[in-house]
Amino acid sequence: MKRRTSLVSMILLLIITLPGCDDLLRDNLVILDTVTRLDYKISTRDMNFSENERVNLQSVIDDIDGDVNEVKFFNITMFVSDIYNSSPETSFSGQLTSRISGTSQSHTLVTFSNIKFEDFFQEVSIFSDDVPGLSVVPNGIDGLLGYFNRTPAPVVNFTVSGTINRAGGEDRVEFDFVVRLHTQVETDP
Repeated sequence: MKRRTSLVSMILLLIITLPGCDDLLRDNLVILDTVTRLDYKISTRDMNFSENERVNLQSVIDDIDGDVNEVKFFNITMFVSDIYNSSPETSFSGQLTSRISGTSQSHTLVTFSNIKFEDFFQEVSIFSDDVPGLSVVPNGIDGLLGYFNRTPAPVVNFTVSGTINRAGGEDRVEFDFVVRLHTQVETDP
C-alpha cells in the first residue's frame, strides 16, 4: 500500500510540474560566449604601421542557433604572437579602431603607449592593469556594441595602427598581433 501511494504521489507531482517546466524552458534565455579572432601581420621599414581586418558581424550572429535577443560585449584581449628579426625590447604605440565598412567614421576602442613586445607576449585584457599604457575608450566600446545590435549587423573594419620605436638596428620590424573580441549573446533556446 505504501508503495502504491508513493507511485501515485510521484505521478501527480510530475503531472503538476511538467507544464511549469515547459514554460521555464520557453521563457529562459541561453547565454553563449563567442570569440572573434583578428590576426594582423605587421611588416614595415617605416616608423608607422596600419593593418586592417574585416569581420561580417551578421555572419557571427547567424552562426548561432536560435533567435539572438541581445549581444553584450565583455572583453577585448590582445597580444603579440610572434616577432621576426626584431628585438623583444622594441616598443610600439597606437590604437585599435572599428568602423562600418564603406564609412569614414571610426570608433577608437583602445589605445596603447610604449608597450614592449616582450611585455605583450601573453594575452592581456584591455581592462587589465598588468600592462601599463593600455587605455580603454568607453565611447568606442559603445559604438562597437551598437554595430552588433543593428539589424542586420554590418561588416566592420578593425584597424590596428601606430608607431614603432626600434630597440635594435633592424631594418624591418615584423610581428604578428592578435586581437580577440569576446561577446556574450543572449538567445532563445
